[in-house]
Amino acid sequence: MDKLKIVVTKLTMLAERQLNYLLNAKINEILPPFVNLGKLGFNFGMQGVQFTATSTTAESQMLSNSMYVHSIPNNNDNQDIVSMGTNAAVICRKVIENGFEVLAIEAITIIQAVEYLGFQDKVSSSTKELYDDIRKIIPAFSDDMVMYPYLEEVKKYLKGM
Repeated sequence: MDKLKIVVTKLTMLAERQLNYLLNAKINEILPPFVNLGKLGFNFGMQGVQFTATSTTAESQMLSNSMYVHSIPNNNDNQDIVSMGTNAAVICRKVIENGFEVLAIEAITIIQAVEYLGFQDKVSSSTKELYDDIRKIIPAFSDDMVMYPYLEEVKKYLKGM
């Protein structure tokens, strides 16, 4: 479970860095800041949920410390090496959930970017299917809106893939 936590956290870190690339117009040089399809300065685009992705990634980094190195003798000191596997598994579940949160934010951002670029019919068939499925959950948006319900639905979708 300790190793799985690390692997999932590294995946989450990669997704968060890719998300940062997509949202930073100075770096990607093709998309508007925050993949904002509205009016910059009046609408946030994906700016607000980037904070969620960043803080969620940081939480996973913190949770990925090894439980294996923790051992507390118990049972009248009869058991001096105690498995912390259950603790690691419980924490790992949270790290996996965090990973899906960041991946959902990245997926919505990618779909918004495809929309902005007008590439809906220029992507691979797999990407087109992803695009269509996520657009059924969350339509293209330019005005600010509460993202949490959409994130939850996209997370459910990703978990079912």
